[in-house]
Amino acid sequence: MTIVELFSGEMSENLLSALCLRPEKVIFLGTQSQMTDGRIAALRAFFKGRAGAPALRFLRVKDRDYAGAGNAIRDTLREEPEVCFEMTGGSDLTLAALGAAAAEKKLTLFELEVRQQRLRLLQGASPALKPGLIRPLRGITVSESIRLRGGSLAESSYTLAGALPPDLERDVADLWQVYQASPEIWTRQCSLLANLTAKSGGRLTVSGTMPEKCEHSHIQALEKLDLISGYREEGNTVTLTFRNAHVKRTLTRAGDLLELWVFLAARESGFTDAVMGAKIDWNGTDRGGTSNEIDGLLMYGAVPVYVSCKIGAVPKEALYEVDTVAFRFGGEYAVKALACSRLGGPEATRETLRQRARDMGVLLIEEVDRLPRKELARRLRSAAQEGVSLRLTQR
Repeated sequence: MTIVELFSGEMSENLLSALCLRPEKVIFLGTQSQMTDGRIAALRAFFKGRAGAPALRFLRVKDRDYAGAGNAIRDTLREEPEVCFEMTGGSDLTLAALGAAAAEKKLTLFELEVRQQRLRLLQGASPALKPGLIRPLRGITVSESIRLRGGSLAESSYTLAGALPPDLERDVADLWQVYQASPEIWTRQCSLLANLTAKSGGRLTVSGTMPEKCEHSHIQALEKLDLISGYREEGNTVTLTFRNAHVKRTLTRAGDLLELWVFLAARESGFTDAVMGAKIDWNGTDRGGTSNEIDGLLMYGAVPVYVSCKIGAVPKEALYEVDTVAFRFGGEYAVKALACSRLGGPEATRETLRQRARDMGVLLIEEVDRLPRKELARRLRSAAQEGVSLRLTQR
């Protein structure tokens, strides 16, 4: 099967037909301003070496050359009589030219719903085109999504494809139980333990002085779940042993726990890729320069979900941070989300931040410590499927 794809400036729309329908050839028809050399190179790089990748051809016409677009369609029909036309993207000019060609000859036309991953047959028929739910053989990875838009994934803490600590699920569940019991003291207690372990290297048993002692209830909760053992105080000196290196890291970096909670929620709920603690290089060289960090980056089919995790008070700048990186590397379908325990401040301040999140199209998930992980996953998945703009007025 050959597909003519009306080229879109939104890169996600240029991928799904090739990924889901597995044609032998894809012919992209686009204007010079949309089908730039950089975007062509990014698509070639994306499909290079990918199993089942189609042959690619690019037909580029001048921005106002309506006759040229029509001629390109007619030439293609002579060369590829069984061709199908995918209309998800396209400019006004290429869509108008295709409409004129369809008025002259009955063509097979279809479009794909990127969020819902559904095929809609608009006209004609083909054995390869079955309306309804479609799934790519292999989804788009976080790294691929970023590279399609000129950047690169320079660093990450955890990935679905990478090796995970053997007891990650148990460790996070136990740590979350401690956090849920007293979320308001979590950040300070982690800071105190970080001070204690600052010079401990890779040792699990640590000993040293602390600027102030940890809350007794916090230490008891950690000991009850065997997250730490051997805790003792001798004057100003505190000694304790962490369960393992991963628990030590999470108990001394307050924000890591919520990132891991989001990561496990994504892993269990149909997201095709997930990366936590991501650093994105803007120029795609991984050699320094402008970069952005994002706590979580998830992929649901072709839809990226950018998640900022705030386990303490939420400054208004957090909304702009997630908005900036999603706008630059996520594209039209990107979902922006901010997960937090408490917004902090008086009610008027909290409501102002909520309204700003609605205005900016950021999915705000409050009191995440009270949400079952399945509910957190449902909200993120629903946002990926429906888009945040559909739910801005819902509270």
